[in-house]
Amino acid sequence: MKEKITHNLGLKILSVVIAFLVWLIVVNVSNPEVTDSVNVPLEVLNGDVLANAGLSYKIENNRTSVTVAYTARTQDLSGISKADFRAYVDLADYYPATGTVPVYVEVLNNKEGRLSSVSARPSVLRVETEEIQQKDFDLAAHEVGTPAAGYEVDSIQLSPSMVTVEAPESVIGRISSVGVEINVEGLSSETSGVAAPVFYDANNNQMSLGDQVEINVSEISYTVSFVETKTVQLDFQVSGTPADGYRYTGLEASADTIQIMGPHEVISQIDRITVPGQVLNLDGAEGDQVYTVDVEDYLTDQENVSIPWDSQVTITLRVQQTEHRTLEVSTDRIIRVGGQDDFHYTYDRDTIEVVVEGLSEDLEGLDASDLIMEMDVSQMGIGSYAGVLTFDGLDDGVEVTSYSDFHVLVSSREIGPGVSVTEESSQDESTAADESTSQVQESSTEQTESSSETAAP
Repeated sequence: MKEKITHNLGLKILSVVIAFLVWLIVVNVSNPEVTDSVNVPLEVLNGDVLANAGLSYKIENNRTSVTVAYTARTQDLSGISKADFRAYVDLADYYPATGTVPVYVEVLNNKEGRLSSVSARPSVLRVETEEIQQKDFDLAAHEVGTPAAGYEVDSIQLSPSMVTVEAPESVIGRISSVGVEINVEGLSSETSGVAAPVFYDANNNQMSLGDQVEINVSEISYTVSFVETKTVQLDFQVSGTPADGYRYTGLEASADTIQIMGPHEVISQIDRITVPGQVLNLDGAEGDQVYTVDVEDYLTDQENVSIPWDSQVTITLRVQQTEHRTLEVSTDRIIRVGGQDDFHYTYDRDTIEVVVEGLSEDLEGLDASDLIMEMDVSQMGIGSYAGVLTFDGLDDGVEVTSYSDFHVLVSSREIGPGVSVTEESSQDESTAADESTSQVQESSTEQTESSSETAAP
């Protein structure tokens, strides 16, 4: 037996060695070492070191992971994951001169030495720092939605009314205001609740700042109260007279109704708000007069009644310059009133000139045939009389300011034999006619002066 074992011993040993070498070669060829990598979450340690120094920080490119490279056997690769590593930066190692920190990698599971040549890429990260600032903001309430029909928000109470915000300098500089949004959709009675603060920029747009901002309170308590509303008519009284040659033609207002709010028992008694004439005055006006009034000033002296929105109303009093036009009218068109059948009436001229005054658009289409002229002759006996006319047929805004002097000659239709007009009677009639002429002229002058004064409606 011994001989069998020792027979060709050298060859046997050589065979074993060769077999082992072959095994090594096969193992190395089929299961070689290779380099691989995996993405590993990045931890940040000791952030309070910078916070205590009054600084905020931001890791380069807001990086949240790094690449970990390692070497392992091919057969081991399937069992390696990101859970086998821990990657982190320690802000206690922050170097202000370069603004960087090193990236550290720990191998959490390296059984049987499967992993080697472990490193992080990148191995160094830049850290951006910024001074932290604090600022106090008064809270503003922002209504969302529409209350129930006939109601408006009366007041909103917030508690607290002010908050303190802490954030990097660049962030806090972008915050214009802080407020809360309160949903009032369909509400009509007092409501309470809580809401989170909201940040707004200079354009009143909401800002999403995430964890860049710290605020001293997370919830704001609010109480909303409501009042009833009502729409009422606006009345505008106008006083005064424009300058000579000008006429008031009406008014235009930016609003003819306005909304008031208050207790039901009070506003139910209010139907209109009147702006008095002493405010809207036309005296001496030679063009449009524009007034801006706060109609809330003319509310009745009732408590708790107000105008919820803009109470400013602009009123324009239209004043236009008048024009004159002369119409030539036949005296045959005069309508005599109160004439006697036994008298004959004639005129000392065939036509008269009638001057009318009005706005250009009213005078544009006016014709002499539009005039209706009447004359009262009921008190005229035989003789000569100054003609006194009244006019009709003119559009509103058009009036006669003057007309030519003329006389009416009254005579008997039949004069029998032996009948004559004595010199004395003729003289008396002539005197009466002169007096009548004088009175008519005075009347015509007064009429002209009166017609030149335009009164506001």
